[in-house]
Amino acid sequence: MIVMQYRFTLPADYDMDVIDRRIQENGAMLDGFPGLLLKAYLVSYKNEANCNENRYAPLYIWKSAEAMANFLQSPGFKKVAQDFGWPQIDTWLALRLPDLDEVRNAEGLSMRRQSIVAQSVLSALPQEGQLCAWDVSRWQLLQVNFGTASGEGQENYRIKYVASGV
Repeated sequence: MIVMQYRFTLPADYDMDVIDRRIQENGAMLDGFPGLLLKAYLVSYKNEANCNENRYAPLYIWKSAEAMANFLQSPGFKKVAQDFGWPQIDTWLALRLPDLDEVRNAEGLSMRRQSIVAQSVLSALPQEGQLCAWDVSRWQLLQVNFGTASGEGQENYRIKYVASGV
């Protein structure tokens, strides 16, 4: 499985109600998308605890590279790129997947990215998050915990909607 995320950092005075409405109106459009395990529509608000930026940052888990490519070539992704700009997309290979019901019932999540030190014992990497994944091109470990967005020193997001594919 492939974990994918792009993030749009928005101006401090950006009306985040625009993002909330967009998710409310369009979130379900990815329900049933072939090869999508889940898409968590994530937002952070500048003035909330442990958040210092307005951000829209969806997190995806894909069942295959083909499914991810189909999405990136879709009109839906084209529209996002037209509206917010061409994003840098981060990808990781999944090491541990979360329970989907826990994700659906979570209000938020905390995300931590860690460097994997050279010559580490890769079979002994700490897998502390409900979702763990690694990017072996940058030697980075991703750990995500679902529940509330409260981890100090981590990226914290509210989950506004969770779409599930087939």
